[in-house]
Amino acid sequence: MNNKITLDTLSMTYFHKYHMSYDLIGSFIQREMNISEFHLHHFPEPENLLKAAEENKFDIIFMDPSCLFDGCFREVEIRKLLASLCGNKRITTVFFANDMKSVLLKKILDAGADIMISSQDTPQELLAALMHVLTPHASEPYVSQSVQGHLQQERDDLTAKEWEVINLIHQGYSLSEIASKKCRALSTVSTQKRNAMNKLHLKNESELLRFLHQSSFF
Repeated sequence: MNNKITLDTLSMTYFHKYHMSYDLIGSFIQREMNISEFHLHHFPEPENLLKAAEENKFDIIFMDPSCLFDGCFREVEIRKLLASLCGNKRITTVFFANDMKSVLLKKILDAGADIMISSQDTPQELLAALMHVLTPHASEPYVSQSVQGHLQQERDDLTAKEWEVINLIHQGYSLSEIASKKCRALSTVSTQKRNAMNKLHLKNESELLRFLHQSSFF
């Protein structure tokens, strides 16, 4: 491959359950970027990960956003983790955009993520992303074509009342209680909920509650 970026050493870590794909990704990156010395770490606990970041123990971190919202971590831990990692310009943050709605993907990008890629992308796409962000003076994040397509497919915005309805659902109100609270017909509230779910591409109540749980962290 032409125009390789050559590094003497590179340290990579991942904040996710172990999967052999991380070993394969690491080997691929080392080979294709012609890295002399490569280290792969795993810091499963937020405290250890943040400490390692402060001590500059890794250069790249891979994160699957779904692991952040699986109920294992408190909101304060997630906020602190994202702020610290995305705000550290020495660390390249790579997010796998799997099973994440566009609203949340945009918020993670706004938080300062460097690379947004999906499991549909090829290893060459990942390499192109790394070469893009590791180029001196690179200022824009890298969003793969597949993720861009996903963002475009879900570009419909919810109205203020649709957001209001689903946020009240998240607070534990029933549709009839929302109708009474907001002085609307039950059929109107039900329609607003359905429209919101359609725009967010949510198929059922479980997906809606999961989305609301995730969005509450931003």
